[in-house]
Amino acid sequence: AEGDEGMQEGMGLDVTVIDIAPWSSALQKLHAAITTPPPLSAYASAAVRARNCALVQSEELTCRFVQRDVLEVEGEELRAMFQGVILVTMMFTLNELYCSSIAKTTKFLFELTSAVERACLLCVVDSPGSCSTVGLNESRDKRVVDEAKGTESGSLETKDGKDYPMQWLLDHTLLEVANRDQGRGEGDKEVKKWEKLHENDSRWFRLSEELRYPIKLEDMRMQVHLYQRL
Repeated sequence: AEGDEGMQEGMGLDVTVIDIAPWSSALQKLHAAITTPPPLSAYASAAVRARNCALVQSEELTCRFVQRDVLEVEGEELRAMFQGVILVTMMFTLNELYCSSIAKTTKFLFELTSAVERACLLCVVDSPGSCSTVGLNESRDKRVVDEAKGTESGSLETKDGKDYPMQWLLDHTLLEVANRDQGRGEGDKEVKKWEKLHENDSRWFRLSEELRYPIKLEDMRMQVHLYQRL
């Protein structure tokens, strides 16, 4: 999971990266590459040297890495972590979290809903189609599906091993269940917590033919979902 923290006009961008794996060294190298002018040949002309500059000035981009299992972060710690954040990104992460634990991932999304401020954006990018499905094999997982569908626990007719699309669970968690569990106002009126601004179930990212890389890279397909906190 990744959080892009509040960017104020003229103040640059503060980025906090959260992951269970030790990505600190890789993040430092990426930050250095972005904020350092690229190396030039010793034979580069004065005009080329004059135009050579970093992609972003170092004072305009700050990065911080937090090595944590985001499913174990909760309560005050989670609220402090996402305070003032204007964009939360989950890049090829959500399906893995669901496969790890549907209950913990659903709880995390509920707590994230409570932690972020209004107008905060949530962007979820993951592998498309059958590459991002969640198998519901245990009775407790089936109850999650039953609840989202508005049926009684145990009434869902499914066989062990049946897979459900990740975006189906995500939409029902943010756009339906969160409204019922966290958004009740007066009486039984539901209060919307999120609005879905964009979705693309199969979007291609294609490499520019003008670019060359030291290693072979390939085009890729992905799904993109963008929500805004109301």
